[in-house]
Amino acid sequence: MTKTQGRLIVDDAIVGAVNMGRDEALLELQSVPTLRFYRWQNPTLSLGYFQNAADIDIAAARERGCDVVRRSTGGKAILHEHELTYALCAPEIGALAGGPAAAMQVIHQAFAKELSAQSAKEVFIRQQSTLQSDIVGSAWCFEDSSSLDICLGGKKLLGSAARRKNNWILFHGSLVLEVPNETPEIAALGFEPNISACVDALAAALGIDFTAGAWTPDEISLGDSIATEKYATEAFLHKR
Repeated sequence: MTKTQGRLIVDDAIVGAVNMGRDEALLELQSVPTLRFYRWQNPTLSLGYFQNAADIDIAAARERGCDVVRRSTGGKAILHEHELTYALCAPEIGALAGGPAAAMQVIHQAFAKELSAQSAKEVFIRQQSTLQSDIVGSAWCFEDSSSLDICLGGKKLLGSAARRKNNWILFHGSLVLEVPNETPEIAALGFEPNISACVDALAAALGIDFTAGAWTPDEISLGDSIATEKYATEAFLHKR
């Protein structure tokens, strides 16, 4: 079967607002299916798109030295410090057809199988109704699991959220590498994953050949503009 041609971007750490702006630019321009792995230049607290900013003590996060942004995708708060973030933006065809939940299951199954192989531990999609890491009413993403989350040792390890536009879909996901002090009951992989092997696993599952590439000037320009005008503003952070 012929694979769709896609692009892989592995970025150096950049600031949170720019990370979010670049991902939104992928969804706006829809130029090529893109898989992106990245870090955050500073410890960054990100809120889900629909989350109430009052759920989190933003002042305390800033006193701790964190940047604070709101994501374009849903879910709850994530501390991006000792973790790896991925973004996938692609048309809703092939393995990504059938809606966000069906597509997320394909993505998470590929991640779970590969991370199990790399860790020699059982990494799996959540099977029970609750996890050991769940805390009722928590504002933190990794203390509030859903049915498609990836688990390790009965605790949440990786979660994703999605946003759709014009038959394309953007996924955001966060893989915990070390347990943060703020959420001590969650899982962590405990080592740097082999990103190349994760890319291969996702390529096989999605039928997309992700070839190393770079941002286009248009993507950089639009992404940086969106970052400045939207994600770096207090108005968007505190939106209702």
